Amino acid sequence: MADFTLREVANLSGVSHAAVYRHFQHKDEVLEILSAIGFDRLASLQKKVAKDKKNPDEYFVKLGLVYIQFALKNPNYYKLMFQTKREKESKQLKQSKLRSYAVLVHGCRFYLKTKKRKENHRSFALMSWSLVHGFSNLSLETNFPLSEGKRLNQSQIELAETMLRYAT
Repeated sequence: MADFTLREVANLSGVSHAAVYRHFQHKDEVLEILSAIGFDRLASLQKKVAKDKKNPDEYFVKLGLVYIQFALKNPNYYKLMFQTKREKESKQLKQSKLRSYAVLVHGCRFYLKTKKRKENHRSFALMSWSLVHGFSNLSLETNFPLSEGKRLNQSQIELAETMLRYAT
């Protein structure tokens, strides 16, 4: 992901090299902004999942599938968001991460409350995130979910849906 120069960013953007350097001191700033955009896009997609009090299980499954589909459709964003170690993070990136996680936490609170379950919603959110994040990483980094899905005669997304239904 980090194999580019600010000159290349300028060329791709159609602006002068000097213009890019007026906005960014180094390429890590560009990567942080792109990462923040990724978190904001993920949060926006998850917010669009309709909360259904009559069928909270379906809501939970759809919320998880949105995460997995985002990872599979946007592997470069996803890797940049989660597989880039940073010594320091900008305020913008921290806020984008928190907004994205808050959507999951609120969604899990809604799910547990609607189901009249007593688990801690934050712990449940962490478990849920671990589940979809692990599946997403396995899907992007190995061929396991795809090969297992073929064995079970399911697509990757169908396999993910089955996994999420087991968690409800």
